[in-house]
Amino acid sequence: MRLRIFKNKYFLLACGCFAIFFPGSFVFGFPGVMAAQWQELFNVDKAQIGRIMFFILAGTGFSMYLSGKLQEKMAPHWMILTGNFFCALSIGLVGYATSITHVYIWAFAEGFFCGFVYIPCLTIYQKLFPASKGLLTGIINLTFGGSSAVMSPVFSFLLVSKGYGSTCLITMAAAISMGMACALFIKLPEPTGKKDLTIATRLSLVQTISLKPFRYLWCVWALAGAAGVSLIMLSATFGQALGYDVTQYVMILTCFNILNGIGRLVCGRLADYFPKQKILMIVFLFASAAYFLMPFFKNLYMLSFLACFIGLAFGTMFTVSAPLVTECFGLENFGRVFGLVFTAYGFLAGFLGPWLSGIVLDTTRGNFTIVFTGFAFFYLISAFLILQVRKAAVIQTPDLNQVWGK
Repeated sequence: MRLRIFKNKYFLLACGCFAIFFPGSFVFGFPGVMAAQWQELFNVDKAQIGRIMFFILAGTGFSMYLSGKLQEKMAPHWMILTGNFFCALSIGLVGYATSITHVYIWAFAEGFFCGFVYIPCLTIYQKLFPASKGLLTGIINLTFGGSSAVMSPVFSFLLVSKGYGSTCLITMAAAISMGMACALFIKLPEPTGKKDLTIATRLSLVQTISLKPFRYLWCVWALAGAAGVSLIMLSATFGQALGYDVTQYVMILTCFNILNGIGRLVCGRLADYFPKQKILMIVFLFASAAYFLMPFFKNLYMLSFLACFIGLAFGTMFTVSAPLVTECFGLENFGRVFGLVFTAYGFLAGFLGPWLSGIVLDTTRGNFTIVFTGFAFFYLISAFLILQVRKAAVIQTPDLNQVWGK
């Protein structure tokens, strides 16, 4: 009975959600809450704070393609366990940072080892639930992105009540305890049912880059990724500029992350029934409108409401893109192709978004209208480009319902 439970795919799904919970909160919640603390602690400007997210994204950019290839040779639970351990250890060490450079090192390490958790989880659960890939990637992404909606207020409470160093150590202990314990159970069961003999095309790096659908999707992740991730850092600086303190402006980040999480689940499920490209186009248009309107409001509740649409677009991009990559390039290529798509988010979105917006704000003495209008245009362009992403003609994929069982 006990062995049967451990092999049950719903038990494995629960373990995956618990394993990815803290890495997600470290990427999407921790920097936003700590931005003002780091700025005061190290006496740095907004541009330097904006680079923190750049280094997180650069870390993911380096690791995602590597993770996609590595998972073909390494047991996924060992990859997930390794990623959890170093994500948690990094949080503990950043509590002893004495300069902004140390925070940059933490940010790169955090982003890098998140890839060791994220890619194997997405691949495993698409295999375990072949008929509901959108829903399952939505659940994983809900946990990954939505975890910060739960943890951002917790980080804020610990920061105020326990101090910066203790917050990092307490969080590290919790992350190691939960993440590593759950990672040990994540093992892919043996395939059931009759195997389909269709040969899946394996794409090389050069072949992937040469495909137009890949290039369009890569540009979408660069532009929409930059616009979405920037609000994680800008929620603090924008809230401060309007006169709100940390206990108030955290509402903007919390609302962003609530829809970031819920949107992943809802839009992931919709992606099992409706064209994925049109779902992404619609949420990108909503986010574009939200960014256009945001500079005209000062009310905290209205700003938090608009942040919901940006969070929705951000979460949907992550969730719906995963089954879209599988649909367009085949599940056998998912890890590699999705990892390559992530390089746009990792290397370019971090520069176009948090880093560049910090420079603009410092140069214009805090003119958020210029920054938010630019991000609105990023989403508009992305809404057009995503419609150009279609199935690559060279891909043949097996019937996964036959390979893994319905």
